[in-house]
Amino acid sequence: MKFFQSKLIKGTIILTIAGIITRIIGFFYRIFLADILGPELLGIYQLIFPIYGICFTIYGAGIQTAISQITGTATSNRKTGYLSPAKILLSGVTLSLSLSFIISIFVYYNSGWIAEKIILETACAPYLKIMAVLFPFCGLSSCISGYYYGIQNASVPACAQIIEQLSRVLFVYLIYLFTGSGSETNAIIAVWGIVAGEICGCIFSVIRLAVSFSKTKHKKLDKSTSRNIKRTSGRHPVFKTLFTLSVMLTATKLIVSLLHSAEAIFIPAALQKFGCSPSDALSIYGILSGMALPFILFPSAISNAFAVMLLPSIAQAQAENDTYKINKSVTFATKYNLLIGWLCLCIFIIYGKDMGILFFNNESAGSYIVTLSWLCPFLYVSTAFTSIINGMGHTQLTFVITVFGLIVKIYFLIALVPVYGIKAYLAGMLISQVIMTFMEGFYLKKYITIDNIHWIILPCLFLILEGMVSGRLYNLVLSYIPGIAQIPALLLICAIISILYILFLFVSKCITKAELAK
Repeated sequence: MKFFQSKLIKGTIILTIAGIITRIIGFFYRIFLADILGPELLGIYQLIFPIYGICFTIYGAGIQTAISQITGTATSNRKTGYLSPAKILLSGVTLSLSLSFIISIFVYYNSGWIAEKIILETACAPYLKIMAVLFPFCGLSSCISGYYYGIQNASVPACAQIIEQLSRVLFVYLIYLFTGSGSETNAIIAVWGIVAGEICGCIFSVIRLAVSFSKTKHKKLDKSTSRNIKRTSGRHPVFKTLFTLSVMLTATKLIVSLLHSAEAIFIPAALQKFGCSPSDALSIYGILSGMALPFILFPSAISNAFAVMLLPSIAQAQAENDTYKINKSVTFATKYNLLIGWLCLCIFIIYGKDMGILFFNNESAGSYIVTLSWLCPFLYVSTAFTSIINGMGHTQLTFVITVFGLIVKIYFLIALVPVYGIKAYLAGMLISQVIMTFMEGFYLKKYITIDNIHWIILPCLFLILEGMVSGRLYNLVLSYIPGIAQIPALLLICAIISILYILFLFVSKCITKAELAK
């Protein structure tokens, strides 16, 4: 099928499948953690991830994106001559490992200070010490993933994701099963699970990379390529090129990460100013970040897969001055992320409360899911927009837009949450995401051919009708079929909604086989 011959589509499908698998595993793992830790300790456990995000930004995120972008561009010889993907990867690994070891040592020996002065929660200190162990492994894995994304081969990173997630969950579950420890010890085990999963994923990536290189090692280059390498190798200092782009990407990502981390860390503090006790504030944060948000982010496996594969694809098209390919990719990504967003909005707004109660036995989690459901279309489209703009080389623009969105959220957090509570923060999340999406869309509007009828009106009208019917059907199933398990019934209804929606999109020509085969 022509549909599967496109590296962009093929890679997106592979990463989507891997993302869905890992999110399903992670989703039930979240339920397990919520059960063995409780809301308050889950909130404390979640507080280490802002620090993890800052550290990863320094030693991994920017370097991974740079490897992916340079490797993707290097596949087009029109502008770059010839840059060896292997040399690009080696330079990235050298830089990433150097930084990750330094950061590991710093975090390990300053965990108490970081917990007290930055996270504002001293109980996080032992978790930070454990977390510091995983940085070199995470850095190496991210570089290898960036290399494979750059050559548009998503299978290795996809498998690594699944192995990492499975290893983490199995490690924690088996130790908990055999020890039956208390909540605080379980939190320690959960952090060690992150380390174990990262190590296993890293080992797989390294082995797969070694096998891949060994297969191509003895392949002879053709004469024209050999002459091209000799002619251009001296003019393309790979490490300098990678380092320059990495510094720029890391600097922008670091500022964004710092703002994200400040946002996460100050949520409990703002809630305490609203009148919540420290325990209640941490519980609310744990419910929001550990229960509600994973639901909203679950379908983003598709949008994230699009984004990862779009960056090198757009970079290559930009290097080749292929405007048609850029237009097609941007329009395709916008349309399908929007269609997915409408579906998720429908499901979460109707069944969000039931999901929070059934999966977490927590009514607040259900209320947050319903409120956050409005994020879906904007969040998924914005993820693709950000990757597209980065692939075009305009990282400064995405930086400015992201920072502006974060400033809006932080304003709501500092000024309004102490007065109106967590609802003000949820409103700030939605408003900032809408602003970011429209700003990015305004920049990309010349590349997008919008069809309001087939992208917005018809899908939304069908989902409104389907939502009304399915809600009544769900209540009838629970009322008239005694003993039926509510979770399977809910999942079945959601699956029926999704299948009927997809069929409608094809019947109404919102999706056509022709555009999928291009």
